[in-house]
Amino acid sequence: MAPPKIHIKTISAETTHIVRHPVLRSGLPKESCVLPGDELPTTIHLGAYSQNVLIGVCTVINNPEGGPFTVPNGQIRGMAVLPPNQNSGVGSLLVEEAERLGKTLNFEVMWMNARKGVFVFYSSMGYKIDGALFDVPIFGPHYRMKKSIL
Repeated sequence: MAPPKIHIKTISAETTHIVRHPVLRSGLPKESCVLPGDELPTTIHLGAYSQNVLIGVCTVINNPEGGPFTVPNGQIRGMAVLPPNQNSGVGSLLVEEAERLGKTLNFEVMWMNARKGVFVFYSSMGYKIDGALFDVPIFGPHYRMKKSIL
């Protein structure tokens, strides 16, 4: 039997917490799910739904203040898929939709700070490591990764 169809749609910042909290902030207060830039009017939050149940999220911040790129760019943040749905293509669909939106906004680059344990996923989608491994307090080692999309 084929897996249920996944629908990607825009959602509120608060709705992302349903997935962000158990996947990215387990053991931390719910307020830790609020990320800098979440409430900016240019920020886009995406949700992946299967049978009307939210199973994955992704946020795209438009030209984040203090970001590493001077060209038009979008940062992917808060990317998370619930464990039973990981490795099923949901994450790829979210990143593809983020990139599609980035192209409509004339972004030249999409990028993220990827946890060391998932950089292979982003590499498989054409992202390249941009700089040395760095530590994010509480969350551990990360790589900045980027991809030209125009």
